[in-house]
Amino acid sequence: MRALWMVGLAFLMQGLFSGLLGDKLPPPDFIYLGALFLAARSHPLAGLPLAFALGLLQDLLSAGYPGLHAVGLLFAAYAYYRLSRLVHWEELVGQVVILGGSFIAKWLGILLVAFWLRLEVFNPLTLWPVILPEMLLTLLVAPLFIRLGQRWAPQP
Repeated sequence: MRALWMVGLAFLMQGLFSGLLGDKLPPPDFIYLGALFLAARSHPLAGLPLAFALGLLQDLLSAGYPGLHAVGLLFAAYAYYRLSRLVHWEELVGQVVILGGSFIAKWLGILLVAFWLRLEVFNPLTLWPVILPEMLLTLLVAPLFIRLGQRWAPQP
């Protein structure tokens, strides 16, 4: 139950940072971190649908295209499960590899849906000013979010 509170905190922090940083700088993706937090605490058969549902909720709350973030978070959770078999989550390098790889997978999922819907706004060549700062800020706040989640909602 506390893991769901962490997801609620992720939505709250996403809204807070989106308002504080404005349009100049993309905020860190706390909802992505919340999806990985849920994926880390559940079996892949439950974690993948949870990540998809969390992304669909994000799409519906942000009045975006339904399925855009849902597929992105689904790809991110799948990449988390695959990369966590290759490297150890407990090591710093393992966390960077897993977070970086799953973040790239999230954007690949978003771009796949955007390509399928023929959205010209989501051109990978013009999105680098959004993707790179968001990735760096997300990697910067991820250790704090993970540490808070481990203290507040320990692994069963």
